[in-house]
Amino acid sequence: MISTSQSFFQLIIVLVCFVVVLVLAYYTTRWLANYQKGRSFNKNLKIIETLKLSPDKYVQIIACGKEKYLIVGLSKNEVTLLGELSEDELIDLDTIMSDNNNNNSNTSTGFSQIIEKMKSKK
Repeated sequence: MISTSQSFFQLIIVLVCFVVVLVLAYYTTRWLANYQKGRSFNKNLKIIETLKLSPDKYVQIIACGKEKYLIVGLSKNEVTLLGELSEDELIDLDTIMSDNNNNNSNTSTGFSQIIEKMKSKK
């Protein structure tokens, strides 16, 4: 028959082994990820932006080399070249949206003003 102290020590040993296995799995996964990243030969291709259109359809902007950007449509079975962009044609939408919000805040009309305009037209 196993005493209470023996079963307690067995539980502690099992928990320690479990934690050791978790830590080893974590560091092994990180090492493999870094190893795979180092083996990546894609020095000239980089995905700049992805837009999801539906569950299996995407539009991506891909940087090719230094100054060429491709717009590509991706679906489950097909890749389609939609167009090309230069670096000058790329825009930062966050900057544009904040500029538009600043401009609209000065000239914004409220909902009640829009309704009044609609009523006056009738």
